[in-house]
Amino acid sequence: MNKAKSHQLSHILDNKTLGSSELVQLLNGYLLSISDNKPEMVKSIKLAKTKLGHFEAVVSFLNDLNAILKENNKSALINFLRRYSAKENEKIEIIFNRIYPRLKENQSVITLSRSGTVLGILKLWHKKNKKLKVIVCESRPKFEGRLMAEELAAKGIKVELITDAMIGLYVHKVDAAISGADMVLKKRNVVNKVGSKALALMCKENKKPFYVVTTRSKFSNKNNFKLKKENPDEIWETKIKNLSISNTYFEEVDKKLITIIFTD
Repeated sequence: MNKAKSHQLSHILDNKTLGSSELVQLLNGYLLSISDNKPEMVKSIKLAKTKLGHFEAVVSFLNDLNAILKENNKSALINFLRRYSAKENEKIEIIFNRIYPRLKENQSVITLSRSGTVLGILKLWHKKNKKLKVIVCESRPKFEGRLMAEELAAKGIKVELITDAMIGLYVHKVDAAISGADMVLKKRNVVNKVGSKALALMCKENKKPFYVVTTRSKFSNKNNFKLKKENPDEIWETKIKNLSISNTYFEEVDKKLITIIFTD
């Protein structure tokens, strides 16, 4: 693999700010660019499973791709990769059409982190309601919410960016909350960015709906989720005696806190 391609793959696999659906889209584009080199594709798929295997959407995509590679049908492989992005956009439209009857009377919503599915839903909603306002939690420590806010604002959507700790000050002001999902467990609990549970609890307290939007590729046969510790320096690099720092990206939201999961 040449250095440029190696750097491109590393940029995708080491990205900690994009949602899993968007990582799959980038990975799909990269694999399409090397589709003439099957050995490199196999290597890249193996590496992607190692680095991004905690994302259900990535695993689902790579398993489907592996099945096609085993058929040794190049035209089927190219067709799968070329159609993938279009099919994902179609799924978002399906999800939007299912959730919109719940949203059409609403004017404001709160969300957190950066979900490609949520982003797509909000863009489609704004086309029908130009008065839509979105509250976005910044989502520490990687601040994916800032990226979400920037993209929404660039599309002409009214956005207010808040810190994660300000959730309690805003939930009572909005009509609903919309969250993405990195995984939907077999028992229907949802795994998503830390802060999702606090948002869901505040929605319950304030009698606001907490909607989850996600593609079926995020549904898992796993019943349990294990917290994973990340680099504490992302929270605070200062070393102080008797002070420990915890950093976790994802958490589990109990299905009892979720109003409805909308999927394709």
